[in-house]
Amino acid sequence: MIFICDVMLGKLTRYLRILGLDTLYIKGYRELTGIIERSKPYYFFTRRTKNVPQGSILIRSDHIKEQIDEVLPIIAPYIEKRLILSRCLDCNTVLVDTEKREIEGGVPEFVYHRHDRFKVCPSCKKIYWGGTHTENMKRFVESLFGDSQSPADTLNIEHEA
Repeated sequence: MIFICDVMLGKLTRYLRILGLDTLYIKGYRELTGIIERSKPYYFFTRRTKNVPQGSILIRSDHIKEQIDEVLPIIAPYIEKRLILSRCLDCNTVLVDTEKREIEGGVPEFVYHRHDRFKVCPSCKKIYWGGTHTENMKRFVESLFGDSQSPADTLNIEHEA
């Protein structure tokens, strides 16, 4: 399943990627036509109310927590524990493990010496490692599921600060 967010839902796009969902961000409906023709099933989220493609899902709120509440019934069946924090938040590419020595010079020195595990986006080359951002994302995931058995319990990725 592919989730597609229009230009008015950039923050929602990033949160869906945190959840490991294949989420595209488009600036205009012309892009949507090309994606639809060559892709697997999708959901298209938008805040626009006029001239939207048939089947679009209108997101009413402009607050991220409420937006997530709106889409949670749709996305919940597609959330897999093993995929949470597995995508680049900027370009949606699946992250790959990398050797620590491969990223030396690519992260601040204190980060390099403090952490042992890193992931890299093979597309945009962004480097991810553990830190406060990871803890915040884990709390976000736990808040969605409202119990201690959330997918965040099994997270094993470290995230870029």
